[in-house]
Amino acid sequence: MFATSVDVEIAVEIERPREAVWEFVSDAERWPEWLDEFEKVVPESDGPVGKGSVFRYTVLPGHRSATIEFVEWEPGRRFAWDGPPLPWHGGSARPRGFTEVTTAAEGHTRLVSRYQPELFGTMALMRPYFRRWLHMRRTKDARHLKQLLEARADH
Repeated sequence: MFATSVDVEIAVEIERPREAVWEFVSDAERWPEWLDEFEKVVPESDGPVGKGSVFRYTVLPGHRSATIEFVEWEPGRRFAWDGPPLPWHGGSARPRGFTEVTTAAEGHTRLVSRYQPELFGTMALMRPYFRRWLHMRRTKDARHLKQLLEARADH
């Protein structure tokens, strides 16, 4: 089966301390609050969240569901994810990527997310379109995240 990958990086500066940004973005159950196509995320593994934690997510359109695993976990700094391909229109996309948070300035955090899905079948043939869609979608999601977190600020 033909496969290819996409690499999209999104960065945003958020006027909130690094710890507050980390707490929010590393909580996978909160992803539907700022990642538009996510309907629901629930843990499938027991114990504290960290490397090896598995979550079941459901996305639109189509109420499609699959699992994702945290394959890297550096508390307060970085997490990475990977999962099996999620079928869609004669192809599929394997979710992979990472998110990092660093202090940008006093009370400001730089969030960088890199999305590196592997595309199969018809999704691989749609690579240029999918890359544009992913960049546009995740840029919008990052702006939404910034608005959400800055609205929570106690300043």
